[in-house]
Amino acid sequence: MTLLPISKRSLGVMLLAMCLPCGTKAFSPIKKAVAGSKVSVATNSFQSKSRGRVVSLSMSADPGAKKETTWDRITGPKLFKTVTNWSGIHSAPLVPLRVLTGLLMIHHGSEGGLGPANFGTPEFQGFVDFIVKPYFSFLPGSPDVWSAIHDYAEFFGGICFTLGFLTRPAALSLLVTMMSAVYFHLSSTGLQGFPLGHVQNYSYDFEEPLLYALIFLTFWFNGAGPLSVDSIIYKNISNEEEDIA
Repeated sequence: MTLLPISKRSLGVMLLAMCLPCGTKAFSPIKKAVAGSKVSVATNSFQSKSRGRVVSLSMSADPGAKKETTWDRITGPKLFKTVTNWSGIHSAPLVPLRVLTGLLMIHHGSEGGLGPANFGTPEFQGFVDFIVKPYFSFLPGSPDVWSAIHDYAEFFGGICFTLGFLTRPAALSLLVTMMSAVYFHLSSTGLQGFPLGHVQNYSYDFEEPLLYALIFLTFWFNGAGPLSVDSIIYKNISNEEEDIA
């Protein structure tokens, strides 16, 4: 708050007005003058602050700086930008969460074999016959192709997510697969009495993919964290100063 110099006479008038009872009519002009002086002081203080802000903003503006586009954010160094601070929820606690979640996604994407899209196996064919065909028949193309895309997204997306490499694209692809799983479970079994209903398996069918989806959404916004390939790449290709946040 900016303190402006006040004369002794003005100060005396203000003290006198504050000591008078509210109903005293003889000194109402004095009170009005004091109120006017308060408004004037507040206005001058606001104008001083405003002028200071305008000056600071005009000095910080760089007329020669190139405006960053959305395409620059998607394909430029910020694709790899992540949190580098080791304190708080932004870093170390998220590293084991990212690694374990990615490893579990690799497992989900390799049903029926060691790799993804194991055509001809009972596990892969069961996914096609009991999930894709009845619940995703609106998708164009072959159900086998969509099942393979699902496996590839979870297998290779899980690898990238575990390593913290291209974490945001990997998290986005995995988020889509998990939201598809949420849609499948809600379509097949509904809400199952959510939130207070009790089910035989002690958890709702849509519960697991929904939690996975929230994890991937978090990393899509937050980035991989410091222990990741993305953070190494970003340090080497970015011209920005390291954020302290």
